[in-house]
Amino acid sequence: MTQFEFVLVFISIVLAFAVSDILSNWGEQVRLRKQIRHYPLHSAWMGLLLIIMMVVWWSLWVLREHPQWTFLQYMVLMVPYLTLALIAYILTPNFDDGERDIKHYYFENSRWIFSLAAFYFASWTFFSLLVLGNPIDEPGSLTRFCGMALMLALAIWNNERFHAAAVIVAYLLQAIWLLVTLSAA
Repeated sequence: MTQFEFVLVFISIVLAFAVSDILSNWGEQVRLRKQIRHYPLHSAWMGLLLIIMMVVWWSLWVLREHPQWTFLQYMVLMVPYLTLALIAYILTPNFDDGERDIKHYYFENSRWIFSLAAFYFASWTFFSLLVLGNPIDEPGSLTRFCGMALMLALAIWNNERFHAAAVIVAYLLQAIWLLVTLSAA
């Protein structure tokens, strides 16, 4: 087993738990559809989080050529993935606790969710600088800084229209990041 494979196993397990949280919650929402108040904005963010998790797992492939992993580099790499798993856990309401109004749940937890999302972008920037040795002005940094600013704004303002517009911007940023990343590969 190579070091890359060793590192990839734990990341895969962490992301599998996070994806499981989202998918099982969607299943619960379908089963309890007559008992809960569905909120499309919440589903849109959950969908984006699922896409992000798949994309960042896929993008790990480029790290197979990383010559040697130190424990510190491994820890720095784990931070964004652990953060995504925590976001997924917080974003998915526990219907066993009696929560039935998803809109209320979303805004009740939005500060935590989006503060962690801003931290997620910051941790990728730190990884890019420390482990990959990329300059701060590399193409992905602009997208990460925009994402970080957007997430901080979402953590501060609990305005429904702002959150609805922001999810559209977030999907666009994800698409731009994909285009930049794919064109560089």
